[in-house]
Amino acid sequence: MRGAYLYDELVPCEVVIVRGPVFYGSGDDEDPPELADDREQASFYIWYGSPAAGGQFNAGGGVRFSLLEAMQAVENAPGIGSSVRWIDA
Repeated sequence: MRGAYLYDELVPCEVVIVRGPVFYGSGDDEDPPELADDREQASFYIWYGSPAAGGQFNAGGGVRFSLLEAMQAVENAPGIGSSVRWIDA
């Protein structure tokens, strides 16, 4: 999924949501296994484009279990939500 938003309400930027095969755990031995361990599961990674360098995605927005959850996370992100426009659906 690809979209666009206005950084600082002025600078057009891109956002992409990419599907991957692994949900990465925290890696923290103090976390329970369901949080600490990686697991094979369809996951959706959020990447925000750089306002200074078009075409570069240097800020991660986390991972979600579904495309809808990932889209909602972008739409609810501070400073982005109201300006996001999805290009690919």
